[in-house]
Amino acid sequence: MKLISERKISSKSILYTVSSWTNIFAAVLISIPRKGGDRVARPIKDGVDYFPKNTDFYQDDKVRLLRARFGAKGMYLLDYLLCDLYGKNGYYIEWNENKCFLVSDGAGCGCDSGLVKEFITGCLQCSFFDERVFNVFGILTSSGIQRRYIRMFNSRDEIQIIKEYWLLNVEDKKDVPLSVLNKITFKSLKSTENPDKSTENSQSKVKENKVNKSKVNNISSEQVELATEPTIIALPMIDGNDYPICQSQIDDWADVFPAVDILADLKRMRAWLNANPTKRKTPRGIKRFIVTWLSKTQDSGGTRGYRPKPSYDKTDPASYTGEDDSEAFLRYARELENT
Repeated sequence: MKLISERKISSKSILYTVSSWTNIFAAVLISIPRKGGDRVARPIKDGVDYFPKNTDFYQDDKVRLLRARFGAKGMYLLDYLLCDLYGKNGYYIEWNENKCFLVSDGAGCGCDSGLVKEFITGCLQCSFFDERVFNVFGILTSSGIQRRYIRMFNSRDEIQIIKEYWLLNVEDKKDVPLSVLNKITFKSLKSTENPDKSTENSQSKVKENKVNKSKVNNISSEQVELATEPTIIALPMIDGNDYPICQSQIDDWADVFPAVDILADLKRMRAWLNANPTKRKTPRGIKRFIVTWLSKTQDSGGTRGYRPKPSYDKTDPASYTGEDDSEAFLRYARELENT
């Protein structure tokens, strides 16, 4: 009996020793630097494992309208969609016919593709999801979803947002807290359609991007790329430099904000910034300012057809400079900024 007991103890000791050395070996492997100096790390996840849900969620008017129209299946579909949305991309979900069938199959419970399609239409009609972003990009998102997303990712050093999907006002603290504002980095759909095919993990790319930004004094790669294009208009910044805007940027904004006369609004921005030099933006914040302004204009009905009266001497046509700098024009710009 004593011999058997000693053997058992010896076996346990051996197993414990092997397990300890295995853990040590695994820890050493994880800490081995990769080529280029970066350590092996898990890629950054866009989505989240869980998301907050208010206790009065089902009392919201939009949700009540969906429940009245689609019943219990509608509430189940809504929860399924939100889990899919937050879990994959974090703040949006791409919607198309294939996705409709996948949601129908995944949700089950008699939710056929026809019901799913009708439910999405209902969500857009009651503004649970933003209708403009859906119509232009085929994307399901909302301002409420984006508010929760940036707050959930507050602990990260950088929060990347596709600018075309952005619905919040960066100058409104209720939308974007100051603790989050400096962490947000906007990227264009063009950059996401042609991702870097290198095998380096995303954390290494973030570090590399930060180094590159510091080397060019916070001038984005997009600005460098656009430097070869002729400047259509320039906006004054707080550092005394001008932010050049090229035709390709104007075309991109025209696609996103179809009701807005982009060039006319850019002139209004320039007039407003000239009239309010203390409120000019930094190189980092100027694009947010532009997108927020254009978004407000779009939401207020657009500016196509708005023509401010020119401020020049009618008796002297030669005095007309072609600039929209009238007082009526400036008042309009201030009204837009305050809305």
